[in-house]
Amino acid sequence: MQYLISMSCYLALASMPARSMAAFTPAAKRNVATSRLLAATTTDSIKQNNFLEGMKNMFSSMAAAGLDAGKSSDVYTVAVTGSSGLVGRALLNEIQSKGMIKGKQAKVIKLIREGKGSADGDSSLAWNPNTDDMAIDPALLADVDAVVHIAGENVSTGLGPLGFLGIRPWTDEKKSEILDSRVKSTKALAAAIREANKSPGSKIDFLCASGPGIYGYDGVGASAPLWDESADTSGTTGFLAEISREWERAAMEKANGRVVLMRFGVVLSKMGGALAKLYPIFFVGGGGNVGSGEQFFPFISARDLARSIVHTIETPQLKGPVNMVAPTPCTNAEFTSTFGSLISRPTILPLPGFAVSALFGQMGEEMLLGGQKVSASKLVESGFEFQHDTIEKALKSAIDEEKDI
Repeated sequence: MQYLISMSCYLALASMPARSMAAFTPAAKRNVATSRLLAATTTDSIKQNNFLEGMKNMFSSMAAAGLDAGKSSDVYTVAVTGSSGLVGRALLNEIQSKGMIKGKQAKVIKLIREGKGSADGDSSLAWNPNTDDMAIDPALLADVDAVVHIAGENVSTGLGPLGFLGIRPWTDEKKSEILDSRVKSTKALAAAIREANKSPGSKIDFLCASGPGIYGYDGVGASAPLWDESADTSGTTGFLAEISREWERAAMEKANGRVVLMRFGVVLSKMGGALAKLYPIFFVGGGGNVGSGEQFFPFISARDLARSIVHTIETPQLKGPVNMVAPTPCTNAEFTSTFGSLISRPTILPLPGFAVSALFGQMGEEMLLGGQKVSASKLVESGFEFQHDTIEKALKSAIDEEKDI
C-alpha cells in the first residue's frame, strides 16, 4: 500500500505543468522530496526482492537436481524377483529386446535369494524373502525405478521326492509354504520399498504378482460370472482366493507409491508351467477334457504376459489390480480341442472329475475342475494390444517360442 501511495504521488507531481509547480510552498516541496525518496527506496526494495527470489529459484533448482542425482537420468532400472522362472525369463527377454523403458535405456537387476547364488551388486542383488524385517537394505534400491515381484512357491506340486507329480499336494505343510512364499516375502519386500521411498527423490513402483484364483473357482458353464478388477472379492471361496487376498493385502498395506497387483492367468509356454507338463501327454494322444470341460480357463501367452508387464511399468495410470489374461475367454474343452488340432493329435481320453478329486484332492477341485471367467478390459482400455488374443494364437506362440525366449 505504501508503495502504491508513494508511486501515485510521484506520478501526479511529475505530470503537473511547470506553472503549477511554481505555486508550491516550501513545505509542499519537502513533501515532493519525501515522495521521491520513498519511491527510490521502494524501487531498491523491489530490486532486492527480485534478487532474493532469483537466488531462491537458483537454490531450488540446485536442490532438485541434487534430489534426482541419486537416479540416473538416462537409465530406467527394474529389479525382478523370480527372474530364473518361466515368467522371469520371458520378462528379462522382453526388456532386453525392447532396450528402452519410458524413453530411457533399460537395466535389469536380478534379486537373488540369499544362499541361492552370488550377487555382484550391479546386475544382481541378494534379498531375504523369509525375514520378518525388510527383505533388502533400502539403500541398495536407491537407483531402482520399479520392482517386479513374481517369485513364489509352485502351487501345483507337492513336497518330497514325488512332489512333482502333484498327487494330493495341498498338505498343511505345503499350504504353509505357499502362504509364506507369497505373503511373508511380499511384506518384507514392500517394507524395504516403503523405507527406500522415504528418501528424497525416490519413487519406486511396486508390481506384485497375484492370480485369478482370487475370484474363486465357480467359473463353470454358461452361467459363469465375468470377473473384472472392480469386483468384490472379499467373500470368494477356496484356498487360492484366501492366499490371493492375503498376498494382495500385504502389497497394498506395506508398500507406498504406485502398487500394481498383476493377476496372471495360466501362462502358456512349452518351456515351463502347466503346458510343459501337458505337452508330452497330448503329443502321445493322451489328451482329453478334464471333468465336464465347461470350466473357464484364464490364459495368456508368455510373450503377451512379458509385454503386458512392461506396458504396465510404462503406464502410470494402471494401479491396483490388473487382470493379465487374454481378452477372449476359453473353456477347458476349447483349450483341449485347439491344442490337439495344432499338434495333429486326437483328444479322446477325458479325465473324469471323480478321478481328478481322488488324485489331486483340493488342488484338483480348484485348479482343474474349477475355473474363472476373467475380463482383460482394464489392460485393453489402457492401450495394450495383445499379439495372442485367442487360445489358438496363444498356443501357437507357446509351441514356437524357443525362437523367442
